[in-house]
Amino acid sequence: MISPSTKLYGLIGYPLGHSISFYIHNAAFRALSIDALYLNIPIEPEFFSKAILGIKYLPIYGLNVTIPHKESIIEFLDEISEISNILGAVNTVYRENHKWKGDNTDFGGFLKTLEDLNLSRDFSCLILGAGGAARAVIYAVLEYGFKEVYLTNRTYERAEKIAVEVKKNKNFEIKVIPWEDREKISEKVILINTTSIGLDGKETPWNGDFKKLVFVYDIIYNPKETPLLKLAKENNVPYKNGLDMLIYQACLSWEKWFGFVGPFEVMKREAEKLL
Repeated sequence: MISPSTKLYGLIGYPLGHSISFYIHNAAFRALSIDALYLNIPIEPEFFSKAILGIKYLPIYGLNVTIPHKESIIEFLDEISEISNILGAVNTVYRENHKWKGDNTDFGGFLKTLEDLNLSRDFSCLILGAGGAARAVIYAVLEYGFKEVYLTNRTYERAEKIAVEVKKNKNFEIKVIPWEDREKISEKVILINTTSIGLDGKETPWNGDFKKLVFVYDIIYNPKETPLLKLAKENNVPYKNGLDMLIYQACLSWEKWFGFVGPFEVMKREAEKLL
């Protein structure tokens, strides 16, 4: 039910047809009897500046931000968190003391899944991709404390740039390897895919020896089993998709909006019904 006092929240990005955030947040609002409504607010990149200025003056109490606006939103905010500044991206916007503030819950969402998995820190991990999602994953991996971190990307320079940033911010040496050499790595690793390879349900970013992999994590959540994860399953390698990361980052947004973490199980049940 919607009342005159219903508070508005939403997701800005473009396009938004694939997103399930609308469903999981509204299911959680219903479950906890919160008088709020979560909306999809698609904003085409060329209209972003004008649209966001308008949104700031509407009775909207919080936003999630997805591609391609996670970076461009920053200049319109009064303050951003330390992790948002390091990552150069904001995915959660909230009101506080008449100010619009930004945070990044992708980092915390991925870190929480690593803690749930309780993977051995004695292993190294190989991260595929150097986009916005990769940054959150990399810093979560560093926070978790794996022994070594390898990074590879189809554009080598982007991976190299992130490695320089990590060295500056965390004094940690990431080992960058060329994309074509990713399957030549000699030691056993935890493989983390942050690329879009597999979204089509056809391609896989890894065709190498699965005996080198102790765990496979693909942050794609739809399809639930990407070609990479199907191969991991066939080769008896433990694996995980990105659904829990999605749910956790959504739950952590609530901490900024309402002062408490959102209901993980409620959101996950709704997501699994949709997927």
